Amino acid sequence: MMVEAYPDLKASNNFSQLQRSINETEEQIAAARRAYNAAVTDLNNGIEMFPSNIFARRMGLTQRILFDIPEAQTQLPDIAELFENRANKDAR
Repeated sequence: MMVEAYPDLKASNNFSQLQRSINETEEQIAAARRAYNAAVTDLNNGIEMFPSNIFARRMGLTQRILFDIPEAQTQLPDIAELFENRANKDAR
C-alpha cells in the first residue's frame, strides 16, 4: 500500500478503522469458507463410507464440490489506489 505517500491518510483514524474492518471481513470470509469446506468434506465422506452410503444413495444425496477461490481473485485490493482515484474525481 502506498499509505506513506499520503501522510494525512496514514494518521487518519478513519483510515485505520477502514483497514481493521477490511482485515476483519477477510478473516470472516476465510473462516466461513473453512467451515463450509469442512461440512462438505464430512458430507462427501459420509456418502462414500459404509453403512451411511446405503442411506445416502436411497435419499438421493450426491457429493458436493469444495469452495475454491482462483489465485487471481485472492489478491488484496489496493486501497491507496481507490483513495487516489477518489481524490482525482474530487479535484475535478
